[in-house]
Order: sequence, then structure tokens, then C-alpha cells
Amino acid sequence: MPDPPAIHDAFAEALCAHDEKRLLDFFHPNAVLVTPIGLVEGHEQIEWYFGQFFSTAPDLKTRVTTMLVQGDTFAVEWVTSGIQSGGMLLPDGTEIPGTGAPICWTGCAVWTVEDDKFLTGRIYYDQLNVYISLGCRLVQIKPGSAAAPDHAAAPGREAGPGSAAGSRPNAVRRLLRRLAGL
Repeated sequence: MPDPPAIHDAFAEALCAHDEKRLLDFFHPNAVLVTPIGLVEGHEQIEWYFGQFFSTAPDLKTRVTTMLVQGDTFAVEWVTSGIQSGGMLLPDGTEIPGTGAPICWTGCAVWTVEDDKFLTGRIYYDQLNVYISLGCRLVQIKPGSAAAPDHAAAPGREAGPGSAAGSRPNAVRRLLRRLAGL
């Protein structure tokens, strides 16, 4: 039986050392992560995902505050902090330049382990807190303005997965643009 706490402790060491290559040793080649910025699949995308945080805050540190284990699945709550000295790439391609400001946020992840490697992970954190700490601001967009979404669900009809209003990636891009004041 795998020892999730030991696996996670070694993973956290590699994470805090910003050792992207060693981080990949903790993931199955076809591992899948569900993150606030979208789905991350396989070693190449996983390396890119963590690399974005490392380039944004080269001194980024993560501290585990809680861990719960159930068989081969475990949940971890953590606090991440650092100084944003590098640019942060947003999902829509916009980059927030380095500010030199401290950033700090809490989050949690749920991991499934198989053969002593992460097979799946679901990462959750307070995105609004992260973007505000990066100097973004929340701006209300008036309906009908040039910056307002082009499509909305018809009155009395819920947005479905195929509609523009129900499209999560587009909704996330719109939110990030609003936060960045674009």
C-alpha cells in the first residue's frame, strides 16, 4: 500500500526547491490535474503548470497545514507565499508584470496515488485573493458595454455546456480580464 504522506512530503520538498524535473518523478506520465486555470495532462503540461508559479515568484514556498488520508487518496490544505518578482501568465495569454509585492494564498488539493505516483490531482485555491495580491482589481462591467460578454443565456433558460454563457474557459477569461482591468 502506498504511503501518501511520505510521497507528499517528498513532493513538497521538490516543490519548495523548485526542482521541476524532480517534481515530475512524482507523477504518472499520463497524470491528470484539474486546476483553477484548467485541465493539465501529462508531464509536459505539469512541468509548465508548476514552472509558471516558479517564474512568477522564484522564492515561492508552500507549507502544509492539514492532511487527511483515506486509502490511496488524500487531501492536503496548504499556504503558499512569496514575492511576485516575475511576470504571471494568465490563461488568456495576458501577463501581469512582476510587482515586487508579497503574495500569499491558501488552497487545498486532493490527490490519488497509484504505484507511489500521483495519478490524479484536483487543486483548489482562492483565485480572487491571488489576483488581488498581484495588483489586479475587480471591475464591474455594465451590460451592453464593449467589455461585456457577447452572449448570455436566454431569459428563463439556463446556460448549457455548449452555450457561450456556459463555457467555463470563456467565463474564466472574462473574469481574469475584469480582474486585470482590461
